[in-house]
Amino acid sequence: MNNNVTGTAFIVAEFRAEENQEKIPIYTDNVVKIWLNEKTKEIADKIAQNSPATKEMIKLQTKYFDDVLSNQILGGCKQVVILGSGLDTRAARINGEKVTYFEIDDSDTLELKEETLKANKISANVRYIPGDYIKDGLIALLKESELDFERPTYFLWEGNTTLLAKKDVILTLEQIRDNVKSFRLSFDYMSERVILRTTGYQDINDYIDKYESMYAPWITGFENIATLADELNLKVIENFSTADLHAQYRPGRSLESNLFKFYFVCTLENAVGCVSQEI
Repeated sequence: MNNNVTGTAFIVAEFRAEENQEKIPIYTDNVVKIWLNEKTKEIADKIAQNSPATKEMIKLQTKYFDDVLSNQILGGCKQVVILGSGLDTRAARINGEKVTYFEIDDSDTLELKEETLKANKISANVRYIPGDYIKDGLIALLKESELDFERPTYFLWEGNTTLLAKKDVILTLEQIRDNVKSFRLSFDYMSERVILRTTGYQDINDYIDKYESMYAPWITGFENIATLADELNLKVIENFSTADLHAQYRPGRSLESNLFKFYFVCTLENAVGCVSQEI
């Protein structure tokens, strides 16, 4: 475990890897194990005991984003941008002819990824972009890495919005809208009622208190993603709660927490998005 890489990246990787052990996994990730060891498993197990819903929600959103990304590539999208990529493995797992990934994260995380993939002889057509897409400017970073702003592009923004200031979430969406000719963008978000502690569920409030005592506070949520999209002149293609995903991907299993009803994934596009797709 690299001390300069955020522990959250390893925990998410452990949760994703666990799905491989299911009798019928909803996705398969045979790459993620290259970053994992007994120490990362021990830490992830401890987190899962304190907040078991987190692990399942990560698995559900991984499946959803995998499916959307796969359909974008099948439809001809050749550019994929992952914001705050962490130890994301999609550049190695989900690819196609002449598809280029652009991954933005801190330099330590990206160096670890590149070195470990090479050491394990795993190929990925990816351009690593060290930087902070808020402070350094998303468009400036993408220009430096020679993204083609005229080509259809798919943006994946996973595990970020809840921890950012709302103005920075909106700024990021505006920058993509104003600079990329044709795109789709998927991200996860929390209901604003969770942030404000107004869901009416005490177990959710307890969950947040426990989570925030271990990590950073959740500061941004959205109550109606369609309203946000309208304000930004974007179109909502899909919007699902993780409870919806659970019902589809895990039929017959009961929900572990009421939080699933308030945690969402969505896909937006501008007027001329990449390609049509269905979940």
